[in-house]
Amino acid sequence: MELMLNYDLPADIGTIDFLCVDLDSDEQMQVDGVLSDKNLAGLAIPVEALSGVSSRHEVKVLVVYLSADSFKKKFNDISDFKNQRKATTLLVIHSDLSTDQVSQLLSEATVFSVIGKGESLKQSLLKALEHSTVQQGYLQSLQKVKNQNKTLESLKENLEGVVFERTKKDLAASQQMETSVKELQSILSFIKNVSRLESIEELMVQVRQEFKKIHALMPPILMVAGPSQDVRAFYFQGKQLIEKLLKFDPLSDSLFSTDDSLLRKHLSNVLGRPFGHLSKMEFNFHSAELEQVKSLIVFEHSLGEEEQSEYAKYWQQRWPIVNMALESLLLKESLQRIARQWARTFNNMADPIVIVDSQFRMSLSNSGFHTKNHLTCYQAFADRETPCKDCPIADTFATGEPKTADIRVADKIFRVHSYPIKLDDHHAPSHVINQYVDITQTIDLQSKVIQGEKMAAVGLLAGNIAHELNNPLTGIFSLVQLLLEDLPAGSSTHSDLTEIMNASARCQRIIKDLLEFSSVGEGSHAQSIDVNVLLNKTLPLLKMAMRMLNSELNLHSQPLRVKANPQLLQQVLFNLINNACQAMDEGGQLTVTTECDGDWAKIRIADTGTGIPAEIRDSIFDPFFTTKSEGKGTGLGLSMSKSVVERAGGRLRLSDDLKTGTEFIITLPLVSE
Repeated sequence: MELMLNYDLPADIGTIDFLCVDLDSDEQMQVDGVLSDKNLAGLAIPVEALSGVSSRHEVKVLVVYLSADSFKKKFNDISDFKNQRKATTLLVIHSDLSTDQVSQLLSEATVFSVIGKGESLKQSLLKALEHSTVQQGYLQSLQKVKNQNKTLESLKENLEGVVFERTKKDLAASQQMETSVKELQSILSFIKNVSRLESIEELMVQVRQEFKKIHALMPPILMVAGPSQDVRAFYFQGKQLIEKLLKFDPLSDSLFSTDDSLLRKHLSNVLGRPFGHLSKMEFNFHSAELEQVKSLIVFEHSLGEEEQSEYAKYWQQRWPIVNMALESLLLKESLQRIARQWARTFNNMADPIVIVDSQFRMSLSNSGFHTKNHLTCYQAFADRETPCKDCPIADTFATGEPKTADIRVADKIFRVHSYPIKLDDHHAPSHVINQYVDITQTIDLQSKVIQGEKMAAVGLLAGNIAHELNNPLTGIFSLVQLLLEDLPAGSSTHSDLTEIMNASARCQRIIKDLLEFSSVGEGSHAQSIDVNVLLNKTLPLLKMAMRMLNSELNLHSQPLRVKANPQLLQQVLFNLINNACQAMDEGGQLTVTTECDGDWAKIRIADTGTGIPAEIRDSIFDPFFTTKSEGKGTGLGLSMSKSVVERAGGRLRLSDDLKTGTEFIITLPLVSE
């Protein structure tokens, strides 16, 4: 149907202030197209006509057109109308309102939606009508509940009145019955007062006030003995309530003995005065948490026999009330103490801990987890907009079993232990508690141990090779030198022997380089080295890996001296070049370049292999991350290489400039010779 109103509406669209949509609940509304001057012209009424909409008209949706100029003037009209018609849903159309004005409409005037002129109106009106229907149902239900509460209250008041009147009439003939009513009212008042108490101190004050009616009674003394046998004593000195902790072992047993003389003796020692006749009453607690707690209350008195009978009756009526109140307060203290202990333990734990729901929303966290307010754990802990990679929370919710996984946050690695929190064994976890253990140093040490073991194995192999090959090479070298002395220079035999001697020298140099490559030990230290020389020592070790490749070595014309551990830096170069060779199984171009960039030396190692996929670029420097098949890599090469370069004050990064292949760039600070 079309939107219509039974009012004279102005045709001039410029005067639009309000648009009221009055629809019966059984009619259907269809709105097509976008909001425009054309389909608003027959629907608008000015703000002055708003007061003419009487309360008998059901206005489900009120659409208001506002401009920035008229905002201040019309805002109060909108708020007043909304206050009078809480079931009406407000929509605001605008073309020039500021963000603050839009926020004011949404927060202060409870506007349902604000849409700009020219936007689609259909969905907004449909949602507004749906919201209006829900709102009206809610208000009707609320009003129904209020009416029911009023009816119940009225019935209650009437019932109380009837009971009171009947009781009053029934007891009018008997003064004794009237006294019973007053006593009952006194007990009810006592129950009401006691039920509001928050501490044992308040309970003692209330008991003292209640028993003031018996003039021969002194103020009460309360004793509470805990599992440790220490006793908390509460007593009055004048109007002041004193709490004192009594710390001697035999006291608690004597307090609860049947011998009043022992109790009188201990009270005299505690309060420093003699005691006369005593009346005591022991409390009985039914809560399991208070199973080892004992308590009694003591009154000193000077009552006669008749007064004692009246006191006994008076106290027996109030003892269950005091007993229940004291048990509740002791339980509350116990829970508060446990909560404080748990909170201190929770916050003092070094590991970050958080409790989250299935949507990763935080319910509770300790001080080690975060210092700012965030909605989700991954925002607070990792400064991310999505859950952390490999986070075990989802698996814990899915399986209901504890899970463990490692995640990386910035430059640290955490082992996350997720434990399900279940209301009982038959329900799925309601929350998960996560413990984050920083294993960065552990993994770093583990990687160093593995790398050390690898290099030790290489060193052992190199030592054996040197031992087995150096002796025959030395013999060959010496024999060739002797033969050269007997041959004339320039002869073919002399040239052949010279080549044999040079080849032997190269073999000895390769063995020496291999020994140096694997000799990182306690004596290793940083020193000034030329990266050009280091590359020339490293490349011969990789001749087999480079045999099927086109290789290009572009060394800077001047020495590039840096301060680093030569063996460790050589291992970095070896690892990066070896990785480049392995990336080109079917051949390709390997390019090694050294450059001087101001105060920095740069080493570029580029290949034309398959490259590194974008999705794993952020993980390649993580310890134990590898894409190689089992037996070809441990995932420690790049991680250790990055660590070595950074310890030397440099940086190892993956270049983003290449369209094909991979290029790693080592940047190290230059030092003087």
